Amino acid sequence: MVMVTNIPEPFKRRYGQLVDDKKAFYKSLGERIPLAFRVNTIKAERKDVVNRFGEYGIEIKQAAFYPDAFTTDDLRVGKTIEHFAGHIYMQEIVSMLPPLVMELPKGGTILDAAAAPGSKTTQISALLNNQGTVIANDISYARIKALVFNMEKLGVMNAIVLNKDVRYINGSYDSILLDAPCSAEGTIHKNWKVLPLWSEERIRILSNIQKQMIIKCFDLLKSGGSLVYATCTFAPEENEEVIQYLLDKREARLEKIRINGLGTSPALEKWGDKKFGPEIQKAVRIWPHHNNTGGFFIAKIWKD
Repeated sequence: MVMVTNIPEPFKRRYGQLVDDKKAFYKSLGERIPLAFRVNTIKAERKDVVNRFGEYGIEIKQAAFYPDAFTTDDLRVGKTIEHFAGHIYMQEIVSMLPPLVMELPKGGTILDAAAAPGSKTTQISALLNNQGTVIANDISYARIKALVFNMEKLGVMNAIVLNKDVRYINGSYDSILLDAPCSAEGTIHKNWKVLPLWSEERIRILSNIQKQMIIKCFDLLKSGGSLVYATCTFAPEENEEVIQYLLDKREARLEKIRINGLGTSPALEKWGDKKFGPEIQKAVRIWPHHNNTGGFFIAKIWKD
């Protein structure tokens, strides 16, 4: 466990005003959460994986909100043949949420706008039973290598890889996932290096980029299409403020997100001197101390 005394004071002042239990929140940032994985239904059956892990003596617990998701405290799970063969994919619980919230029409064209390393791309393909067309895009060529590797390992056959800045992509899509590059504050429990890079100036820079990305993604949607926006950060500038920016610039509407079996909180009504419209309340925040998970923000947006 990482000592929570290492958290910068500006960080504490900033988020202490947002959470219901400051002590539990700060403590959660330094705690190791259970390992999580999902069964890759392209290659394996859930019951077969469960049986094999039983034979190995690896205790696993099924997630309430997603029958193909499991958690465990046994580090051996990453050394199993199921992991190496792509029958399971190691993925944080909260990372599995955006594809489950998405609309995935059969035969549709789906854009994963910031796809690498492929956790959500491969999950989308599994949910689609390798049907339809998934455009898996990422701006980083180095990260594209990991994306391609994971797609091949998990048997994805319905995806095309692009290496572009999403702000300059063309096309028309039925459904889009924008899991936006962010300050990653919700991943501190596993990546303490986030904090030395942390600053409110960096948050503002990222927020400006995210606003450009969400406008572009919304414009790429077909009429009647939907966009899921997600981040793994707590920053309101990267979450509620980005959604409010879209609502101010485009004719968009939000759908209320419900995730049975996982504790969620509504989005913020205000931050500092900024007040957000009531539509924002349909988005959700996942706080780490509520679920023993990472932190996350998800909004589902429709284009009529």
